[in-house]
Amino acid sequence: MNDVAFDVDANVFRAEYDSSRDQPSLAILAVVAVAANSDPTELSPLHSVIDTAALDDLLSETATDDRRNVRLSFSYEGFSVTACSAGTVEVSPIENA
Repeated sequence: MNDVAFDVDANVFRAEYDSSRDQPSLAILAVVAVAANSDPTELSPLHSVIDTAALDDLLSETATDDRRNVRLSFSYEGFSVTACSAGTVEVSPIENA
């Protein structure tokens, strides 16, 4: 996975991963850990909020053509997480209203 970058104006952490090499679920964990300034092992299990096997299958490089442009969003550890089958992860803090 490439380095995690922070866009100050958008308040978003972004990273790219190689879906032929990296599991999307692990890329998500890595970006959330950076955003939370935490070790990935200190986060709650990702599978407690989403089926990680289905997530990896849906966003993998081997996905069929009709799933090539998938964009999946969910909440995890106080962040809004968006992962794309194109190999990007974006994480932003959920603002309290």
